[in-house]
Amino acid sequence: MGYTPVSDILPSGEGKMAYRPVSIDHVNIFVRNAERSLEWYTDVFGFHTQDTMMFPGTNRLRAAFLSCDPGHAHDIALFEVGEEAAGPQKKQVGLNHVAWRMANLEDLGEMYKRLKAKDVPVSVSDHTVSIGIYFSDPDGNGLEVYYEQPRSE
Repeated sequence: MGYTPVSDILPSGEGKMAYRPVSIDHVNIFVRNAERSLEWYTDVFGFHTQDTMMFPGTNRLRAAFLSCDPGHAHDIALFEVGEEAAGPQKKQVGLNHVAWRMANLEDLGEMYKRLKAKDVPVSVSDHTVSIGIYFSDPDGNGLEVYYEQPRSE
């Protein structure tokens, strides 16, 4: 069974949404240890810690909210699910990776150097319209940093 666009079913002009999302705003990732992940994400990406949440009645970190821009609420939330939690499974339904766009090719190169210096295994792909560096966080969640070629190139 294939996908049929609404425009192919309804008369012209009908069925158009009066509203639509502006953009994808943030992602929520389950991690085994929130403290360890907070340290890793801020160290590798240089993210700002916008907020944290503790497990009720403790001083133990339950969640951290991080952003690229300190003026934005958060780009990523890291929620602890415990050390015994199963990791992401390859070839299963679910999120494959989260990607962050770099401002320029030089910044992408610097990120590559940072990942290599931290012994993070990476793979690099040239997609013609973009160059992506793929890697995983300590819990196996797929990540990418990429530079998108200007449309004129």
